[in-house]
Amino acid sequence: MDIVGMGLFITFMIATLALSVKLALNTRGIVKNVIKVNYQKELKTIGILIVALTASFTIAIGSIYLWAKLNPKVYEIFFAVICSSLFAFSVSSFYVSFRLHYYRKELDKTLDKVLYRIMIASIPVMIISLWYSFNGFADYITYPIVNGINIPNGITTPKNSFDNGMTLAFYALCILAGAVFVYFLCDHKMYQQYGKHGTLESTFLVAFPAGILGARIWYVIGNWNVEFKDQAFWHVFAIWEGGLTILGGAIMGIVVGVLWYIWRNKHYSIWVAVDMIVPTILLAQAIGRLGNFFNCEVHGNPVDMAGWWFLPRIILLNGTHSSTAASLTDGTFYLPLFFIEGILNVAGYFIISTLFGKLLRRYTELGDLAFGYVLTYGFIRMFLEPLRHVDYNMGEHGYWSWIFSCLFIVFGALGILGNHLVRYLLRKKKGAPRVIKNLRETSRISMIMLGVYALGFIVASIILMATHKANLEKLTYDLFNVGVMMLIIGIGLLIIEGCAVIHFFESKVATANKEAVEATHE
Repeated sequence: MDIVGMGLFITFMIATLALSVKLALNTRGIVKNVIKVNYQKELKTIGILIVALTASFTIAIGSIYLWAKLNPKVYEIFFAVICSSLFAFSVSSFYVSFRLHYYRKELDKTLDKVLYRIMIASIPVMIISLWYSFNGFADYITYPIVNGINIPNGITTPKNSFDNGMTLAFYALCILAGAVFVYFLCDHKMYQQYGKHGTLESTFLVAFPAGILGARIWYVIGNWNVEFKDQAFWHVFAIWEGGLTILGGAIMGIVVGVLWYIWRNKHYSIWVAVDMIVPTILLAQAIGRLGNFFNCEVHGNPVDMAGWWFLPRIILLNGTHSSTAASLTDGTFYLPLFFIEGILNVAGYFIISTLFGKLLRRYTELGDLAFGYVLTYGFIRMFLEPLRHVDYNMGEHGYWSWIFSCLFIVFGALGILGNHLVRYLLRKKKGAPRVIKNLRETSRISMIMLGVYALGFIVASIILMATHKANLEKLTYDLFNVGVMMLIIGIGLLIIEGCAVIHFFESKVATANKEAVEATHE
């Protein structure tokens, strides 16, 4: 161990922490300053702090090579230095732009637009640079990566250390980190809506443990005959042995959270709240899935590494190990479903919140985004479940989670349709249907297209399911299961088409009312 490298690392990490505090204080000063701010001067100071912070963090990361007496290759130094620099710079830029954009009052409009673009651009840079910075050290790490901290023994593998004291699993930390991140995100959204922080504190403290309980109950029910039937009953409560199902956690967490929120916040709209909160669960799940990386679990079958060269090496190398199957040494690794689902979850969140929550908001009703989460996550899991390694499928034949993923799609689609139908009937009863410009013309086209797609999927599903002759022994991409997927998609499209029909007649009624009013005035 090199004492100089260790000294550099500690010194520059302390400097990074000090500069981070200074950056936060300067940004807070701009936000809280009620007097006219000299933005040119203040932002110049903040820019200098960001550059200094980035340089300090980069030197600290680079000093690890000296500290550990490593002999890195040129490309490893490149990844460690460049990616760590980009990560520090993007995180700092995101923080400053986020704070000023959302919390600085009377901000110049041109500057505000620039800050918003910086904030959005920083997000992908932050995530990508973090992942690829690990490429600088991936070949010097022992695999599989340890997945917990044992209190008396330090960093170790939990399954080998429970007898020696308390163990804090990284999987649990990932779940907690996802929940805490989403809480602060939702608290920010509630502040933007109502101008008040802390509205969701009690809801979070109730819904989060309810979600954990639901995830465990769902797992126990689904795997009862496989895992719990012949064991002592206390194993049902042995959550430290592993076994949580996100589908069950989402159901109980949402139900309990909604009921608690209604009880505690009667003066706030529950529909506004669920549209803001429920889709963010996708982000919590994406972060929580990192726990599967540390545990080497919930992966797919072996695949060729060469086809996944774009992944960080730390994922490729750790992916050669499994918690239930043999380690791989032939240039293959286990398909990282945790990573794929994480990416799809993040993409799903932005599709729901940005596309339907903002750009297409006039075509949606309050509550649609919450049902959209159910629909989206159902689609994600429906396609990923058959890719799982057989050891991680739930139920006697591995169909438990897959079946409920399909039900999620149907329930989400029916929820959206019912939401539109009920609100349409209520507005029609009150004589004030919502007017949406040019909807009648676009609805005709959309109804025809949706109908064609839906019938196509349903016909194709019937053909595939009728062609398949084998018994259902395990969950996989056979003709029958593909047929079921296509059938679910077809049904979902038909249900969604119902929403277009409702909007079409709503627009028609609104036009008729408008013409009647104009005729009366004449």
